[in-house]
Parts: sequence; structure tokens; C-alpha cells
Amino acid sequence: GLYQGTIWQYRWFVPYDFKGLIALDGGEEAYIAKLDEFFARDLYNHANEPDLQVPLMYNVTRQGYKSQYWMHQLAADTVIQNYFNDNSRGIGSYIGKIYKNQPEAYLRTMDDDAGAMSAWYVFTASGFSPACVGWPVYYLNIPLFPSVTFRLPNAKTFKVEVANFSPKNKYIKQAFLNGKPFNRNYITQEDINRGGVLRIVSSAEPVKVSSTENWISSIE
Repeated sequence: GLYQGTIWQYRWFVPYDFKGLIALDGGEEAYIAKLDEFFARDLYNHANEPDLQVPLMYNVTRQGYKSQYWMHQLAADTVIQNYFNDNSRGIGSYIGKIYKNQPEAYLRTMDDDAGAMSAWYVFTASGFSPACVGWPVYYLNIPLFPSVTFRLPNAKTFKVEVANFSPKNKYIKQAFLNGKPFNRNYITQEDINRGGVLRIVSSAEPVKVSSTENWISSIE
């Protein structure tokens, strides 16, 4: 057997080569279909880390809006969780929020190894999450707050603002970095270090046809 995860959960664990994974799956359409099945069957497990990156993995396709949906859903809304840290399935399945504003706020058996689950929430709530450990790249999503400010060295700040902020608005309609149109689904550490303002226009409806530049990991 597998330790603290299933074949479905571990099959995605190649964050350093999403391009290669898409090729192994038979192309983008087949890759998206497998992701859709994974979430439709509630196979995702947020009680442990092996598949923690999977909600971000639509970002390497033309359907990045699905990542925006799942990041918001998992951070703030009601979900179904069938799996827990002991690999149990169908034993006390949970329907509700993963992160709750109360003591013992996590899922049953939920690990927070080295602060991983807390960091996942902080990143998601702030509007960007690491695309892959080791790369200074972060995928964008709608923050859980109207604005978030990071204080940087040398009195600089980096601020993320949300236009049309609403808990119902899970999708990115447009983005602007320091007043200029921003046509990428990611920011870099260099963008953040320079300071400034990232303004995200949110929407209740996904942008299904987008010319946004996507970032994809590859070992090539």
C-alpha cells in the first residue's frame, strides 16, 4: 500500500514537470479530464500533504479558472472530504469548511507538518500560492480579503487589492500590476520584491476564454 495517500492522490506528485505529466496523460484534454474526475469523485485529501498542490494544477492549462474555483472553495467554502490522514475512506466523511475560525479548526487527523497547512491557507487567502517549491513563481487566485499588504525591506510594500470584492466572486476577470494590464496567471518573487500594487478584478463568472500567459514547470 501507500503511506498517507492513495494512487489517485500521489499520481499528481510531479510538480517539477507538469509539462511531462500532461504528455504522459495523453495531452491537455485528457489531463483536464483526469483532474475533473479527481475532484468530481471527492478523491482530494486536504488532511495531508501528498496532493496539496493539485488544486493549482489547472493553471497549466486553458482552464485555469478551475484552479481559481478550487482554491477559493477549499480555503473558505463547504467541501466534501472522504479521506483523512489514516487513509480511511467512507468512515465519518466530512461535509463543511476545512478552515474554521475556532479552536481545533482543522479537519480530523489533519497534519500541519512544518506549518504546511497553515502556510497553504495564508498564501491562498493572500491571493497567490507557490507554483512549485524551488521556483520563485506564484499562481494567482482571488484573495479572501479586500486587500493584503506585505511589508518589505527598505520601507517597500507589496499590496494585493481586489476590485468587486465579494465572497461569491471566485474568479479573476482582469489584473493590473502598478496600473498596467497584467496578462499572466502568475507573479514572480522579483515582482513582489520590487514592491507596488497588484490589483485583481474579481467576478462571479469564470473567464473561460483567456489569452493569459501561463507558467508550466518542465525538466526539459
